[in-house]
Amino acid sequence: MNNVIICEGSTDYVLLQYYMRKAYQWLDDPSRQQGILRMDRQKSRNLVKDSDVLTIMSTGGCSRLSSGLKEVLDRNYLSIPGFSTVYSKIVIITDRDEAETELNFIQQMKDALNEYSVICDNELENDRWIKCKMPTEIKEEVEFAFLLFIIPFEQNGAMETFLLDAVGENDPYDKHVIDKCIAFVEDIDPQKRYLSSRRHITKAKFDTHFSIRTPVEQFAERQNILKNVDWENYTKIQTAFHKLGDL
Repeated sequence: MNNVIICEGSTDYVLLQYYMRKAYQWLDDPSRQQGILRMDRQKSRNLVKDSDVLTIMSTGGCSRLSSGLKEVLDRNYLSIPGFSTVYSKIVIITDRDEAETELNFIQQMKDALNEYSVICDNELENDRWIKCKMPTEIKEEVEFAFLLFIIPFEQNGAMETFLLDAVGENDPYDKHVIDKCIAFVEDIDPQKRYLSSRRHITKAKFDTHFSIRTPVEQFAERQNILKNVDWENYTKIQTAFHKLGDL
């Protein structure tokens, strides 16, 4: 079975990989990356569990999530007989601060589904698996499950905040550096010219810490930091992430 998680940017792309590996025992297999679905100039990675494959795909921003969904639906539309290339479970993960933007986002997803003549058993809504079906190029019908996962954004529930808290708990010196980074970000832009939303502020705290901890893009060191975090505990904070265990 093929599954896919569509996310916004590079940070989500990386953190989701570690979360799925630690919390749900997906494995990174370098030999299973051939033919991976990838958006132009963006990153994708296949994880495996038994005979199942999970693609985590970055779109390059929230405005491109509907384009990412269309890429997945197009792969289903062009699926070969036997449906071995069909994505049976599709998840979109994003966060929103306001109800109005959430409604607009849901409408964008509906428009993308309609473009591929997808029929759903229920009305599209947040945090609920929906059974869907769509025609293929050869006029056969494929079925898939769709989860729209809009996380009500709260700083303490962000993956980045969880990671910084976990790193700080392991080492008092790291906690001192993290606290200084947090204070710097909170004070540096009082007019909110650049850090205009809670999400931007949280990401800035995360990026500022890593720019100090690994200033020359030491990939292996960053990997070791992420690898040593108990990601399985994140589900206790974001309980809705239990649904990712269905993949």
